[in-house]
Amino acid sequence: MKIYTRGGDTGETVLIGGVRVPKNDPRVAAYGGVDELNSSIGLAESLAEDGAHAYTDRLAMVQEDLFTIGARLASVDPGKAMSKGTIPMLDPSRVEKLEQWIDEMDEDLDPLSAFVLPGGSPSGAAFHVARTVCRRAERKVVGLLADQPDLETDVLPYLNRLSDLLFTLARWTNRRAGVGDAQWLPQRLREEETGA
Repeated sequence: MKIYTRGGDTGETVLIGGVRVPKNDPRVAAYGGVDELNSSIGLAESLAEDGAHAYTDRLAMVQEDLFTIGARLASVDPGKAMSKGTIPMLDPSRVEKLEQWIDEMDEDLDPLSAFVLPGGSPSGAAFHVARTVCRRAERKVVGLLADQPDLETDVLPYLNRLSDLLFTLARWTNRRAGVGDAQWLPQRLREEETGA
């Protein structure tokens, strides 16, 4: 099988179900955003300082979920495709699983008292980037709600919680690397702290 098909050379692509749409169709933008998110997570995980991130298996599960979400977004009739088994359904317990992982990592972290500036270790900074990519994908999915209101029941909560997980992973990874949170302080507070 060749990697290139030439089918998209005219600026169109085919959704699951055979319908051709322009590549700037909101559905294409949404599943493209989820694909970008998936790649961002893979990059962040690969940058883990110890070479074997403690959350590798869990992140692999997240990446599988994102493929499931992408297939649903790329489908002309997701309900029909899921009922026929053409595409998988997103496990409804996944959001709770993400919350469980967040709570586990949060036990190792100092309580938040200010906004956290993105950065830190290479992997921690990459998880911060993945968090912002997740928020962008979430916004693109919100743009589909008028036509696919069912996305509000599982896909949007999943992406919303995933961004929280990625933020927590950024902090947790930085802590493991010996890097504390860089906190954002408004100008007034910075001046009070430094006496400037």
